[in-house]
Amino acid sequence: MGWPEALLIYRAADNFQGAALAAQDRTLLRLAAAWPLVKITPPEPPGPGEEVDLEEVWRKTRVDFEGWAELARLSPLAVMEGFRVLRGNRLILPDGTLNHLMETLLQKEAAGQFMAKLNLKPGDLK
Repeated sequence: MGWPEALLIYRAADNFQGAALAAQDRTLLRLAAAWPLVKITPPEPPGPGEEVDLEEVWRKTRVDFEGWAELARLSPLAVMEGFRVLRGNRLILPDGTLNHLMETLLQKEAAGQFMAKLNLKPGDLK
């Protein structure tokens, strides 16, 4: 079993509280947007039928925090603080993926920014 299958339950979880927290914090949104591009070295994936202890996987995962800071254009301190929040709320996963609600939130945020730059309002594209 690979990481995509092993972490599917966490990626598909309906974590509305965590997503609501991230929606109110521009730093968390920037960090989550950059997360799939961060250099990450997870441990070996579990074998078939093995349970996944997410905290144990995180302990064994190496993250390029310096590179993440550059990608998100944030200070290293902001990255470390945001990492704890995103990880603790299970919005980012140790294989470089995002919880599905975080992905949706980022898509809506990007669409809203795009529409604002073009001075479009909802309904203008119909």
